[in-house]
Amino acid sequence: MKLIVGLGNPGKKYEGTRHNAGFMFVDKLAEELGSEMGTFLPGEKRPHFANQDKFKSEILEVTCKGEKFVLVKPQTYMNLSGTAVQKIMKYYDLTPDELIVVSDDVDITVGQARIRHDGSSGGQKGLQNVIDILGSDQFVRIRIGIESESTQSDRLETADFVLSKFSKDELNIVDKTINQLIEYTLPFLEKNEKIPAHTLSVES
Repeated sequence: MKLIVGLGNPGKKYEGTRHNAGFMFVDKLAEELGSEMGTFLPGEKRPHFANQDKFKSEILEVTCKGEKFVLVKPQTYMNLSGTAVQKIMKYYDLTPDELIVVSDDVDITVGQARIRHDGSSGGQKGLQNVIDILGSDQFVRIRIGIESESTQSDRLETADFVLSKFSKDELNIVDKTINQLIEYTLPFLEKNEKIPAHTLSVES
């Protein structure tokens, strides 16, 4: 079993913003798993995430090829993500090695991503809150680059930049990045194997 948590901020106001790259990954993974299971109804784009107040999260449970996945989008807002993660891990009786956290990374350029097994948060406050609340950094983290190659990021404070929206071209690249991440990670997830550390870069 794997708990896969995408970090982001809830609400339409934050849809398409750089800070919500984790939500975007989990949504796409749900879509991919739903396609493999053949569970879509006509007109559906992805399986439905249920809002569960007791976990302060939107949650989707999926079983694919005999393996169970719990996909999560915390609704606590980014900086308190650890509260939701802890509640869910306690409910499912999970350990950090069964957790995968997906977040944006302002120090990585759009089109790049990194998978690591431990280490610091790199200043990502949602990821740091997960580490603080769990008291452990021994979990897989997938970090999706959001840094712009333009001068936009130089004109904005980091707090404002991460809440800005991707340009159309950037969003296309981020979509490619997420698709390649899922293509890389899914075979390991379906075999309940630990995802190897990896650095990914897509061409723009």
